[in-house]
Amino acid sequence: MKLSLSNGIFSKLGISENFATVKQLGFENVEFNMKAVKKEHDTDVYREQKALVASGLKCLTLHSASLHVKDQIEVHQAVYFGKISLECAHALGAPLMTVHSNIAKKLPPNLRKKCLTEIFNDEINPFAKKLGIKLALENLSYTSTGFGKDVEGLEEVLSVIDDGTMGITFDLCHALETKETERLLEKYGRRVCNVHMAGKSHEAFIEPKPELASFLSKLHGYGYTGPITLELSHNTSFEEIAKCKTLFDRLLIDL
Repeated sequence: MKLSLSNGIFSKLGISENFATVKQLGFENVEFNMKAVKKEHDTDVYREQKALVASGLKCLTLHSASLHVKDQIEVHQAVYFGKISLECAHALGAPLMTVHSNIAKKLPPNLRKKCLTEIFNDEINPFAKKLGIKLALENLSYTSTGFGKDVEGLEEVLSVIDDGTMGITFDLCHALETKETERLLEKYGRRVCNVHMAGKSHEAFIEPKPELASFLSKLHGYGYTGPITLELSHNTSFEEIAKCKTLFDRLLIDL
């Protein structure tokens, strides 16, 4: 397993300073979160590429910009965000991109299927294949406006968009909050290809916790060797990030 930090925590910083801060904290790997891209520069992927090279970091994964479509008229915006994100992932050399369902949980079932087909099957999936990037669907939090927080929701989405290659980004924070950890692991343990790691409310783990030890042990049992991406709250201090990193450096060696 490879430890990585989501740079979304430093989204208020410029890109070069963002990457430099991740590096200064001792990380070698990063998950690029599209929240770190300012709207007026959202197509400037070469700027991000240049800053990443200068930092010496390796981009293991990218978190897509998302729009939870609440009306079919918004489909084109979701497609645009997805394709821009894929272009950025390609420029940064990230082999995997985390995606949300892009569907609002209040959207009726018939429209969910129609929008999912238009967003993913018609546009995002083919473009990802063209660029050689694997997609991984994330389980969402109970407070999210998106659809796909539990096994039933994810199964509905996957039944439409999965062509046999879709992976799963397992967000432990979301799973703990929705109390879906066990069910999600049992269903998707062997399909997980990225992990968003944090406690409830995206708090940093700074000491061993029973739920953390149990999760890592089961993940290891499924043969997982991918990224462990610390996705932490914006309120997390540098000291807490450092302690969290120290904890996971030790935990991952012991696995």
